[in-house]
Amino acid sequence: MVKPPVVCLSHRAPYRTRWLRVEEHRLRLRATGQPITYSFIVAARSVSVVAVTAEKRILILRQYRYPTRGYNYELPGGGAGRIPLLRAAQKELEEETGRRAGRLRKLGEYVVYSGLSSEICHVFLATNLRPGRQQLEETEHLTVHEVTWPQLQRMVAQGRFRDGMGLASLNIAGPALRRLTR
Repeated sequence: MVKPPVVCLSHRAPYRTRWLRVEEHRLRLRATGQPITYSFIVAARSVSVVAVTAEKRILILRQYRYPTRGYNYELPGGGAGRIPLLRAAQKELEEETGRRAGRLRKLGEYVVYSGLSSEICHVFLATNLRPGRQQLEETEHLTVHEVTWPQLQRMVAQGRFRDGMGLASLNIAGPALRRLTR
């Protein structure tokens, strides 16, 4: 096994909330012996849900996001914390869209932002949707939309659907979406 190019000398967490913490690590570069400081966000694993209706439409959210000071189109999803991933995906889908999945299948996972965060996002495909109960958190200001796969592809091409996690999740779900939405 190849040794990492750095050695951790110490670390601390100068900032934390219930959703994340910022860690600051003092590292030594193996090649030069020089010490450096590396800061990053430690976030819980997350889920992203690509939900397809019986009419072959994909559920997307239009949600206000304070950091970008505007509305963005996204997929349902959120932090999973310590609950089982399948349950977290079902929970996020129902809370945000008011739909429950009769079938939920994990398609893959990805590192959200490897240079800045430890978060791993797990992508699920939800089908056989049925009514549930939407329960938005006080910080969620969103509307649910149904679009076809070609409409969603146009939104991406036009820069209207530009959420990075959503784009990565759609990339993973692409083969399944092409099969389901024919």
